[in-house]
Amino acid sequence: MDSIVLDIRYAIRSLAKKPGFTLVALTTLALGIGATTAMFSVLETALARSLPFPEADRLVLGRPTFNGRVGPWVSFPDYLDYRDRSGTMESLATIAGGAFLVTITGEGEPEQSRLTYSTSNLFATLGVAPHLGRFSVLEEIPESGGGEVVISYTYWQQRFGGARDVLGRSLTVDGDPFTIVGVLPAGFHFFYDADLWVPPWTGNSEPINRRYHNWIVVGRMAPGVTLHAARADIDLISAQLASAYPESNRDKGLHLDGLHSAMVESYRHPLLLLSGAIVLVLFIACANVANLLLARGSTRGSELAIRTALGATRSQLTRQLLVECLVLALAAGCLGVVIAVWIQKFILGFVSMDRLGIAEPGISTTMLGIALVLSLFTVLLFGLFPSYAASRVNPAEDLKSGSRRISSRSGIRFRSALVVLQVALSVILLAGSGLLLRSYAKLRGVDPGFRVENLLTATVALPADSYLEDEHRIQFFHRLQKRIGALPGVESVGLIDRLPILQTAGNVAIWDTENPPETLRDAWSADRRIVLPGIFSTMEIPLLEGRTLEAGDAAGSHRVIVLNRSTAEAIFPDRSALGRRVEVDLAFLEWNEPAIFEVVGVVEDYTLTSLGGSPRRAMFFPLSQQPTRTMRLAVATSVDPATLVQPIQESIWELDRNIVLSNPQTMADVVSDSVAATRSIATILVLFAVAALALAALGLHGVLAFFVSRRVHEIGIRVALGAGQAQVLRLVLTRGLMLVAVGLFLGTVVSIGASRLVDGMLFQITATDPVCFAGAAFLLAAIATTACLLPAWRAVRVNPLDALRVE
Repeated sequence: MDSIVLDIRYAIRSLAKKPGFTLVALTTLALGIGATTAMFSVLETALARSLPFPEADRLVLGRPTFNGRVGPWVSFPDYLDYRDRSGTMESLATIAGGAFLVTITGEGEPEQSRLTYSTSNLFATLGVAPHLGRFSVLEEIPESGGGEVVISYTYWQQRFGGARDVLGRSLTVDGDPFTIVGVLPAGFHFFYDADLWVPPWTGNSEPINRRYHNWIVVGRMAPGVTLHAARADIDLISAQLASAYPESNRDKGLHLDGLHSAMVESYRHPLLLLSGAIVLVLFIACANVANLLLARGSTRGSELAIRTALGATRSQLTRQLLVECLVLALAAGCLGVVIAVWIQKFILGFVSMDRLGIAEPGISTTMLGIALVLSLFTVLLFGLFPSYAASRVNPAEDLKSGSRRISSRSGIRFRSALVVLQVALSVILLAGSGLLLRSYAKLRGVDPGFRVENLLTATVALPADSYLEDEHRIQFFHRLQKRIGALPGVESVGLIDRLPILQTAGNVAIWDTENPPETLRDAWSADRRIVLPGIFSTMEIPLLEGRTLEAGDAAGSHRVIVLNRSTAEAIFPDRSALGRRVEVDLAFLEWNEPAIFEVVGVVEDYTLTSLGGSPRRAMFFPLSQQPTRTMRLAVATSVDPATLVQPIQESIWELDRNIVLSNPQTMADVVSDSVAATRSIATILVLFAVAALALAALGLHGVLAFFVSRRVHEIGIRVALGAGQAQVLRLVLTRGLMLVAVGLFLGTVVSIGASRLVDGMLFQITATDPVCFAGAAFLLAAIATTACLLPAWRAVRVNPLDALRVE
């Protein structure tokens, strides 16, 4: 133990004497360890750490299957049947498929909050106890509106200042009174950051809505029940429902997964991909430090020879050098933890995991453990061979040659192999990032089919208590359209209930009245949209046939519909859709007669959900014939859209002081945000690739610089015997570029196989895209050549007299 303590003291003194070497090695390792620690910490938090609920391994998520294809949401009546019939579930609850903006009025200015619906047993299913009060016991909101509400801890603090007497207070939500019965515990998060939690709304549990899927099902298995047994039980119920309700439940089931496993599905692949990339960067960093140690070891010949002459054994020298590496690695690990805390925030800024509620993992025992393991692991990567090589001293020869010590062939080969490894790993990262960058560029180049620039979007929701009559809603939106259209800088205004990309789904069945399907399951489906006249011209969606919806399409007039091209071609493949009649499954509107419409126009397809998605079918109805309380604005402007937010809000207040303009943002931002995930992964991989490229270039430069310094005498003799500058230059460049060529070949071969890891994330390019691989090879070759030039230039400037005089 005393000898180890002495070795540690000596290691610290030795590193302090070489501040330049220590700083470079420490920084390189700290960045590698810090980035890897941060990535693994995020990975462990997201994929390995269980959800913060009691006995979370018993929690499951239920998702519907349609002909084997898994969907996100379940119909409410199906949920009720699964809940009541299952013998393997201790509890089965449901939450709405989204958090909705609502307006809170009554005290001061109206404000926006986020509300979601959940059954009264959701919190008991999760095993969550209230911070204050109790949870709602209502099965659904009463028909008259209002009811009981549970508020989040954050909302309690912000709106009520954490007042203990909040229970029993009333909140007016979209015109309906709700009584606060409980406060959720601090930090509670489940799918959404909702402020208000209320029971399902009236009518959504009616059997007529068995065809419509908009609920997330979560359950807790009974003690001792396995996931396999629970799935068998649910499959039996699915078969019973398919037999009882063939029109809606034929070929439909419910797939159970562990709740945690299902919630991290969308994060798993990107996180594993980034983890692999950061490990490659760590390997390159360790290779650089190993090269530094080999170079340093070659200058310590006299020191180690003296220690050997004084009786030190090879094992003692190796131990001393390894302790030096260990001190360096542990110091880098401590610094890496500090760096990891910052990099964690950086990673989560690019790869948002809001569904899990992970904002910042922070410093944990897991992170400290990861940093320690990585520190010890890096010692093996960068310290073992250099320490062993440096300890192989010959006292007589090394003392005779002074401080200059000729490297062994094995040491030279090892350093060359490290450079080849660095180049190969850099090629892998460059090719991967290049594939994602090209994919992102193609995705951003997709024409969404509507106007993007200078288009302001926002939501306007009418309070339920103030706009009970359909006519009042229609009049409000028409008047609002005129007021906004009169504002300076506004070119045109359109209103639609669901904007592209922002509000998706809403699809219902539609068919030709002359060719009805056997069942609704056999009918085509299309996304239903409610619009005011002017939306197509405002969003610059081309009209292909007929006309768009007009002011004359009023409530009492003939029912009309506009289809997009995909819908028209699907329903009427061999003829024009104009003048044809279609029937739409609008049973949820409780009309007393079939919902039959005449097709008056066909518009071009446009992006409804995502830029990379295939065209979806859509149909458009006039607001006057299907009034709704919530509409979205699309305002085409000739000025900066942001300058119109306040004037539009004031126009709304002129009509109703209790209505707030929600979520104002430009369509350009909407489109940009829709590809944020692809952009984020590509950006991080590019940063990793740049870091790898820089480290590889430094490693190559270091090896060649060492090569030149070790062969100054030889180069001097060559020049003295008549070798020209071109020959000396070729000597150095040939050695460097040969290493690069080998690394490029190996890296390209591995990259072609590894590219399958990103295949599912690519858009309109293949995983073996030759442009990306050729570009990666060319870029690395160019930078590697540049890294070779400086050592080569030094070799050219060698003075033979000075080189021979040294000997």
